[in-house]
Amino acid sequence: MTQRIWTNNIWLDIWGVWDTGWYMDISQNGYTPRPLEELISHQTNVVFFPFYPILMRFLGSTIGDQYTAGFIISNVSLIVACVFLYKLVRLDSDESSAFRSVKYLLLFPVSFILSGVFTESLYLALALMCFYYARTDKWHLAGIAGFFLSLTRSVGVLIFLPLIFEGLIPLLKEKRNLKSFKEARDRILPLFYLLLIPLGIISFIIFNFYLTGDFLAFVHGQAAWGRYHMNPLETIINGYDGNMFTRFEAIFATISIFIFLLFYRKIRFSYWLFGIYSLFIPLSTGIQSMPRFVLVIFPIYILFSSMTKDRINDDLVTIFFALMQGCLMVFWTNSFDLVV
Repeated sequence: MTQRIWTNNIWLDIWGVWDTGWYMDISQNGYTPRPLEELISHQTNVVFFPFYPILMRFLGSTIGDQYTAGFIISNVSLIVACVFLYKLVRLDSDESSAFRSVKYLLLFPVSFILSGVFTESLYLALALMCFYYARTDKWHLAGIAGFFLSLTRSVGVLIFLPLIFEGLIPLLKEKRNLKSFKEARDRILPLFYLLLIPLGIISFIIFNFYLTGDFLAFVHGQAAWGRYHMNPLETIINGYDGNMFTRFEAIFATISIFIFLLFYRKIRFSYWLFGIYSLFIPLSTGIQSMPRFVLVIFPIYILFSSMTKDRINDDLVTIFFALMQGCLMVFWTNSFDLVV
């Protein structure tokens, strides 16, 4: 199996596989214009969202290496994600639960991807920032983080739904206690900052039209990767009927869905909603890369934390995650399709 060489440093080189090349291409050369008829038959970088490669370009121009810049951005984002996951869990639980959540994030079977030259760490950090700032009534910061989130991945725009739920439900519960129209207005107006979130993807949609003449080029271009709209349950079933790689993806998706369905009462509804659409939207286009999509669903780590307050359970999950991560990283570093 051939593997692309990104740098002469072998320890740094292992963090770039698969989509790394596309982000490198965008950061170095920009987007490649293609007419619509070519989008559906030829793979093109227009399907990749711009915020991560923009950061790579700016940092890379400073240090002289876009690949190293991507590695730095991913790992700094991972640190930020750990901090905000801890802060978010502390809003509802004790310090021990918060630390366990961070531990499970770092030990999750495919968490090594968070150090790779991919968008996962950046997406996870921004999503956690959105929720934390929404939970602490800093709606302007939640809106700004959401704007950049929807410029990182298309599914990022949907974070508007759980965040608006976080904002409106308390108001509906407290409406009898609101003393005046002015007080109600002052509580609602900050939520309009959440309208910044769709502006991120809207700006990319406009850019798509400028580049290709198609507002949804980033959607239609997925066809070249074999991604089409389909029933998510059918996607999982077909995954089990495929080779060992697709079966692994299907098992990962199935376990994740069952976790959210069985333990939905253990987390806030907004977290549950984030987890559900983060699972089913990717499944509606194919089984590929499901471990990567699951990786950024932070409520999973909160769930594991809440279920492992007993020392024995905590130790068992910790050992299992660590062993699985070690095994799967072998496949990652050798560019096998098992982890893409």
